[in-house]
Amino acid sequence: MGSDRRPLGARLPKRLRTAALVLFAIAAGCLIAAMDTRPGWDDTGVTAGALFLASGLASALGVPWWLAPVLVAGPLLVAEIRGLGWGALLVIGISLAGAGVGAAVRAVLRSRAT
Repeated sequence: MGSDRRPLGARLPKRLRTAALVLFAIAAGCLIAAMDTRPGWDDTGVTAGALFLASGLASALGVPWWLAPVLVAGPLLVAEIRGLGWGALLVIGISLAGAGVGAAVRAVLRSRAT
């Protein structure tokens, strides 16, 4: 048995880890879009929080900060293409803010690890 104490993500090949993170971000975005488009769903704060957290987590785990909001907010923008209007800017802004926080957390954790 190996004594490799690195986290699982560090042991995976980079391409596989990146693909898994991209799939996570897309899946999170699809789940948020499915939740938001349900009839009777009227909780914008929960949707905004989910966008912020999913983008932040994806970015903190290694998805580039500029790609995380596209992958997470993209499904919601596609699902709500007719009804969002100026709200699309808010969706993108919330996702960008989350990704920025996630990237900052990743940078801090990387600097402390070295």
